[in-house]
Amino acid sequence: MTKKFTKTLVAAVLASGAGTAVALDDISANVALGTDYIFRGVSQTDSGPAISGGFDWAYDTGWNGLSLYAGTWGSNIDPQFFGGDSKPSMELDGYLGLSGSLGEIGYDVGWLRYFYPGGGFNDTSEWHIGGSWRWFGATYYYSKDWFGTGGDSASRIEGSFDYELPYGIALTASVANNYGDGIEDFFVDSYVDWLVGVSKPWLGVDWAFTYTDTNISQSDCGGQSLCDSAFNVSVSKSF
Repeated sequence: MTKKFTKTLVAAVLASGAGTAVALDDISANVALGTDYIFRGVSQTDSGPAISGGFDWAYDTGWNGLSLYAGTWGSNIDPQFFGGDSKPSMELDGYLGLSGSLGEIGYDVGWLRYFYPGGGFNDTSEWHIGGSWRWFGATYYYSKDWFGTGGDSASRIEGSFDYELPYGIALTASVANNYGDGIEDFFVDSYVDWLVGVSKPWLGVDWAFTYTDTNISQSDCGGQSLCDSAFNVSVSKSF
């Protein structure tokens, strides 16, 4: 799976949540099974399978298309991913924000917290702000302390393209530049990742096929193949 917050093709799209009362119609759930969990071009499961799922709460304020959202999402990860004595086997995310549209212009501002039970010093907060127009989108992400790097920040600028093909097939593509001291602590001073994928509902579930890659060399990826090009197949269901 590729994380798409930008979390994946098959992760639930973040919609919206808050108010004085919770309506059941505003709550949705999702579950997915994939051949890999890839986050920003890097495999989090050592190229192994991943099962993930989450809950989302959406609330339409009724004011100029403004919605509030909140939710949670989790997946298994490779316990050796962070190295050292930290060996968390799960990632659990919580997020909230607001989104809406002004004509054909969409916008989204939010906050996400990555939790790693058993490896708490890797927990990370990240903010994002993004906009979209028709098939195109752009988002900026910022973290003040990137995955327990001791206060080193990280930024990401991502451009995306989403288009509906015939026969109910959805095409998505993205390219992003990741940079900052926090990125350099893990890999190099900056790197680019990209993704191309298609998805389609079939037999009551959503199927997705994606290709991801980065320009990180294997030597800069700790001598491992986690940053190499990869194909991923996933199946998901939303409720």
